[in-house]
Amino acid sequence: MCGIIAISSCKNGKFSLSKSLEEIRHRGPDDSGVYISELNDCHLGHVRLSILDLSNAGHQPMVDSRGRFVISYNGEVYNYRELQFYLANRYGPIAWRTGTDTEVIVEGFAREGVDFLNRLNGIFALAIYDKKERLLHVLRDPIGIKPLFITEQQNSVFFCSELKGLLALPNLKRTLRLESLADQIAFMYVPEPLTMYHEFRKVEPGVCYTYQDGKQVGRQRLFTHLYEPIEVPTEGEAVEKLRSVFGEAVERQIIADVPVSLFLSGGLDSSAVAQQAMRCGANIKDAYTIAFSDMDRKNDAQSDDLYYARLMSERLGLKLNIIPAKQDFMSLLPDVIRFMEDGFTDPAAINTYIISEGARKSGVKVMLSGQGADEYLGGYRRYQAERLLHNLPSFLRSALAALVRIASHRLPARYNAVSRRMARLAHLANQSPTARLLSMYTWTSPQTIAELLIDASPWSGGDRFEALFDAYSDKDIVTSMMKIDQHYDLMSLNLCYTDRMSMAVGVEARVPFLDFDFVRIANAIPVRLKLKGNQGKYIFKKAMEPYLPKEIVYREKAGFGLPLRAWLQNGSEMMDEYLDERRIKRQGIFCPLAVKRLIEEQKRGTADHSYTIFTLLCQQIWLEENAPDIMNAY
Repeated sequence: MCGIIAISSCKNGKFSLSKSLEEIRHRGPDDSGVYISELNDCHLGHVRLSILDLSNAGHQPMVDSRGRFVISYNGEVYNYRELQFYLANRYGPIAWRTGTDTEVIVEGFAREGVDFLNRLNGIFALAIYDKKERLLHVLRDPIGIKPLFITEQQNSVFFCSELKGLLALPNLKRTLRLESLADQIAFMYVPEPLTMYHEFRKVEPGVCYTYQDGKQVGRQRLFTHLYEPIEVPTEGEAVEKLRSVFGEAVERQIIADVPVSLFLSGGLDSSAVAQQAMRCGANIKDAYTIAFSDMDRKNDAQSDDLYYARLMSERLGLKLNIIPAKQDFMSLLPDVIRFMEDGFTDPAAINTYIISEGARKSGVKVMLSGQGADEYLGGYRRYQAERLLHNLPSFLRSALAALVRIASHRLPARYNAVSRRMARLAHLANQSPTARLLSMYTWTSPQTIAELLIDASPWSGGDRFEALFDAYSDKDIVTSMMKIDQHYDLMSLNLCYTDRMSMAVGVEARVPFLDFDFVRIANAIPVRLKLKGNQGKYIFKKAMEPYLPKEIVYREKAGFGLPLRAWLQNGSEMMDEYLDERRIKRQGIFCPLAVKRLIEEQKRGTADHSYTIFTLLCQQIWLEENAPDIMNAY
């Protein structure tokens, strides 16, 4: 895993990449390199985290054996060995100079061009320069697992694995996008392709763009085969196929020339990855998990993940490294906020950072994660809630809302998990279908957003959300929701924080559930086998029954966050500092009285604004860090 920079400009472009490479060196602390084309129309930069072939032979940017194509590449292509055999069988023996997947990509491209990229299976963002035709080809993997930012300014186009690398280049304009602050408050992230700045966006996944002299001259969509129909006629056949392709995906992704470990929460997804990895004979010695105190779990209504993580680690013979979740984790925010530049404010990001940091200190460079299963196999509770409410007549929804509201008030504990869910169900049942769907994805109301931001125009995030839903209007409602989740919660949030927080400490996070072969099968399985009765991920649970304890396969779904509600009950010094009324007033973006109201209601227990308050805290820290450049520019 690495970090890349690519620039396409007119001839005689003069750009120094040194500061940009330094800004993203955490992504690749083992090596770095720069390529500048003969006519100065292309600049490529690279920082390397050595995973395959640790020798200097893997240095990038890398040139193909014929000297025409130059690649700067971030990622892993898991089927690179199969592609080596394919190229040799079709074009004759190739004298491989390295043991890297990078070389396979550039040699395949030298023989087949853009079409070869369609054969890749992995996580990647890459830039390939054609010296002869003076063309720069840029591609990001079709799931959006690996990041790539773009800005078009000064008659040039600039790409980088992280936004901070682009911001280090001189004279690039950046203006704060106020609506991104509203998006953060609503979703806890900024939906792709948007960023915190008007001038910068994220590259669309799965599309190969071609540039010459700083201008786009080509565009080709790849990986359409991931969505081609595959017949999976019976439940039994679906179980066998899913089980087989999942095992193959995990086996592909344990390949490395460095130590490999695991995120292990004790949930179904991480447990399945761990079990399959050990079944494949992976040389994995340990796993990592976060543990909450009994008091925090009780106050926040968190499940006891540690019990299940221990159960799995003992079953697999793994050493379980347990990191206690302490309230002083919040004090890490000023240090990690520079890696949260995408706009995500989910506290699960801190979990990922802490676990990755602990693993890296133990010499681990690669970790397997369970990300992606919920979005492709129907694991979120909102799917069941919407299926329940979708076909109910309005009078029955109103009656349900009243009954649930009465029942929820009789439950103990102000933030009891069952009480929270029942109250949310009552709220959803009384809304129109459009408003209900938006509410299932947001953490606060459009009205609260309007109250918090002083000068923001009406928030259009809901309109963009509805437009995306309209694009999938030909599908059943649960399938549509999963498609939205693949773009929103998966690509714009979960994969985003997993990459940034792991790469912040030089760890590569791999995601077997997003292996392209697995995704293709998951796309083909009918929704009735993903959500069956009250079972989310039904078909995957059936596939894992022979391998995992039943109490793990069928345990209640648990999140991967921190006990924010418990930690915010009595406030904190950091909240007092960054959400101080005078400080907010002086800044001039948020309404101090609106922020104060949320905090007071949280402390009294009359409302749960924990995620909104955490987002505001992150925003304040980020804004103050970036204030010298942008506070007067929006």
